[in-house]
Amino acid sequence: MSNEITNRITKDEYFMKIAEVVSLRSTCIKRSVGAILVKDSHIISTGFNGTPAGFKHCTKETCVRQNLKSGEKPELCRGVHSEINCIVQAAIHGTSIKGDTILYSTTFPCMSCLKLIINAGIKRLVYKEGYNMENKVKEELVKESELIIEKFRKL
Repeated sequence: MSNEITNRITKDEYFMKIAEVVSLRSTCIKRSVGAILVKDSHIISTGFNGTPAGFKHCTKETCVRQNLKSGEKPELCRGVHSEINCIVQAAIHGTSIKGDTILYSTTFPCMSCLKLIINAGIKRLVYKEGYNMENKVKEELVKESELIIEKFRKL
């Protein structure tokens, strides 16, 4: 009799599914993104994109970027990105992200978030969707950093 479990998902699949569930809490009307920080196979923080805590959520009437193309004038957005919220939540609760921490994100981070992830010392980034990676500066940042970046692949 074999104890082998054949339908068990990998850790990457497990944590990415949780990041997908976290994205369902997003208050952004244009894109729902979820992120989780994992250390020693345990979730230490979660974050989704949306307005700052306590602010009114965006609607079709209040979103300044509603009629702009995706990625156009991101500085106008009131929302906080999921990666930032995830790191901020860890800081608020006094949870260290130093060490072998992995960030799972449903979308590849923007330039600002990528710099924050690198500066925070996160060791590995696993993302599901490749959003706006075509940027020479991003590519150079990744090459210079010790951050391991992997596109999520379901086995």
